[in-house]
Amino acid sequence: MAYIPNAGDIIKMHAWHGVVLKVFSDKQGQGTVLQVQTVRNVFRGYPPEFIELDAAPDAVSPATRADLEAEIQYLQQMRDIGLRQMLDSICVEAVSN
Repeated sequence: MAYIPNAGDIIKMHAWHGVVLKVFSDKQGQGTVLQVQTVRNVFRGYPPEFIELDAAPDAVSPATRADLEAEIQYLQQMRDIGLRQMLDSICVEAVSN
């Protein structure tokens, strides 16, 4: 049987991590949809997303807070590098105008 997370669980799906906010199931228990806030969506300024668990039941697995915090740290570093590269790309002429 595939892992079915509960609200508050930290999960990994593919290459990203998130926190399950709500779990929706139909009355027959045949379909499960997760509302998940992911680290990547927070960095993008996007709202939580809905994941249809039945579409890829083996793609979702439990994760740890350390996993979540590692992704946060990685994305913070990548954001800082990208911003620095963008600012460093400003030509001197454009700055003086």
